[in-house]
Amino acid sequence: MRPPPEAELVEAGKLTMGQLAQAHRDRLETGNQVLDIIVERGWVPAQDVAELREAYGIAAPTVPAVQAVPEPVQTAPESPPETEHPPPAAALERFKISIRLTNGDLITAGETDGAEKAAALGHAVVADLTQENGEWPFFGGRFINPETIVSVDLLSG
Repeated sequence: MRPPPEAELVEAGKLTMGQLAQAHRDRLETGNQVLDIIVERGWVPAQDVAELREAYGIAAPTVPAVQAVPEPVQTAPESPPETEHPPPAAALERFKISIRLTNGDLITAGETDGAEKAAALGHAVVADLTQENGEWPFFGGRFINPETIVSVDLLSG
């Protein structure tokens, strides 16, 4: 199985693990594709990403054509539906991503809605924590000695 395209950028030394982690966090906030975020932030030239997209068979995002806006039609206001169903409880579940230290401290690294987003943010935090440049990661207003990290926890509620 082939690794994701952004992994090739990291392996080639064109993108750092920290940048990749930030791109994943941005993806959760904006919904944009990781490759687009990498180009928008100027970390990797657009040409390099275009070649990577071609190698992977990934279509480039299309910019919608500007269309003429029709004149508004006066209509009676639409009445709200009689019964509205609340979204599923799982969609509303809030998660906190925390770094657990050997002394028992929990440092909040992020928060998001939904288990899927929480798992993706957890992966991004782990990527930040496993940088190989020797620098201590910075979370919760403090630098963390990597040797004191026990786990990255996804806490619901």
